[in-house]
Amino acid sequence: MGAVLAGLVSRFKTFWPMLTGMVCARTALIVACYGSYASTDDGIFTDGAMLVTCVLFGLALLVLIRSHQVLSDTTVQWAFIASTMGAAAASMALSVLDDTDPALASTAFVLSVLSTIALSLCMFYWLRCLRGTDEITAALFVFGAFIASEALVYALSFLPVRGQNIIGAALILAQLALLGPAALRDGLAVERLHRRARTFFTFARSHIQDTRFLVACTAGMGLLSFVDGFLRGYPDGLPIPFTPATRLAYAACAIALCALLAILVVRRRERVMTVGIFLVMESLAAGSLVLFGAFPFQWEIGAVLVNTLNVIICAYCWYVIIAFTSFGDRDPYYYAMGGWIVCFGSRSVARMALHFVYPLTGNDLLITALLGALILLSAQVVLVQFLLAEHREAATQAEEREARAEADLQRAQQNVDRTQEALAAAEEALGAVTRNAAEHEAARVAEAVAAVQKAAFEAVTAAQAQRCIRCTDGCSPGNPRAAAGTDSPAPAADPDAASSAPLPSAAASDADGIISASLRKRVRAMGEQFLLSDREVDVLTLYALGYTQKKVAEALYITPATAHSHIKRIYSKCGLHSRQEILEYLTTWGS
Repeated sequence: MGAVLAGLVSRFKTFWPMLTGMVCARTALIVACYGSYASTDDGIFTDGAMLVTCVLFGLALLVLIRSHQVLSDTTVQWAFIASTMGAAAASMALSVLDDTDPALASTAFVLSVLSTIALSLCMFYWLRCLRGTDEITAALFVFGAFIASEALVYALSFLPVRGQNIIGAALILAQLALLGPAALRDGLAVERLHRRARTFFTFARSHIQDTRFLVACTAGMGLLSFVDGFLRGYPDGLPIPFTPATRLAYAACAIALCALLAILVVRRRERVMTVGIFLVMESLAAGSLVLFGAFPFQWEIGAVLVNTLNVIICAYCWYVIIAFTSFGDRDPYYYAMGGWIVCFGSRSVARMALHFVYPLTGNDLLITALLGALILLSAQVVLVQFLLAEHREAATQAEEREARAEADLQRAQQNVDRTQEALAAAEEALGAVTRNAAEHEAARVAEAVAAVQKAAFEAVTAAQAQRCIRCTDGCSPGNPRAAAGTDSPAPAADPDAASSAPLPSAAASDADGIISASLRKRVRAMGEQFLLSDREVDVLTLYALGYTQKKVAEALYITPATAHSHIKRIYSKCGLHSRQEILEYLTTWGS
């Protein structure tokens, strides 16, 4: 409830100048031309003047229909000022005119026409200021204007006619003070879309270019207005005067019904301003016919519902004009004059036709039957059209949802296809990278192994040659093994002689042409780095060259257990754990 009240206050803060101006213009028109509704109308001075006004608007509409030009704000404001001054002058002239003098009837009629035209243009201006608003604000505006106007007109009805016209002239001039605030707030209407609502704004937004929709709405409104015109002079074409009780009943009924419709709109009853309001208008028309038949000599009882029907028709006409002004591509005055012709022109034609035709026929039953047929026809035309429009819109929305779902499905399938393609490409790229990396690593390891093996071979041959040079009992010319050229070991003087025996001199001799000084330097440097003994250097060299422990033992004439012990000590001193790490270390040391 708090949010609803805050929204209402926000809307009235924005549109109070337009609302006040509309109340002033409508009240002045009712006072000047309709006698403050002391009766249903004032005959030719009301609907006759409105008929002339609608004819002039029709001629202007024929000129504007060929042009899509929109009037500038400056032009509209000057036209409003001129209309206000003209309406005030006409109202003051009516206040001093003796309406009882038949010789002044034509003058009074001319003044009534001028006042009707000027005040209609003033109301056009206030409706124009509501362009671009949402359906709730538009409904609150029109119903609020009629509630305030009916209350003010009822209060003025107790004054003399001259006093009513003077106050009406003051209300007309008061509109000039609202021109500035209204101009500041013009354009502040922010559309608050209610997408699920089935209001006239919803249909106007999507069907304003639909000729069938416009024709159906025009026909429905025209028929109901035609019925209203007949009922205002039922059955003989003369105005129906109100008694004080029925005048109060009419004011209370109109105010209560406008308030009820406004509340329903605020509560977002979706079809209030389409099907609902037409049902209300048709119920009022049918109810007035029933009351006319039930109280054949108290026409004012049925006239209560007739004038209430007239208020609801006028409010709905304003609402439709605001909707067309918001979504149409023509000047707001174009739609305002069209609405005036359809609503008030049809009413005036019926009212004047009944005024002149009934004396010729005098058939009340025919009038009643005709009104009943028109009520039924208007209901069928409008309600069926709204239902069809809603059905078409629902079908369109369903097609749009289906199309969006299909498009989303296609996009999802495309995304899946692209993802699968990307995944396949990524897998292929990963495989290629893996293969290239493996091939590169294998080639690098193979190169490293070859280099280490070569270096190890050079190192072992160098070490054997160096040992042969330094030893005193194994490589001299007088050594029996050297002289004999055999691989059999010589007897050693102590148990460690086998572990310190040099490499065969024949192997050293064969490696003399291959040994590289740099390789000898790497092997010896590693031995010095890790404090390896000479025998450990020999074992390391053969082991790095790819010899097994058994082969190392055979090459150095030591037992396999001794070779195994040397290798374990090498691992321990160097902090290495495998032949591959020895190879990598030698390669790194060499680089």
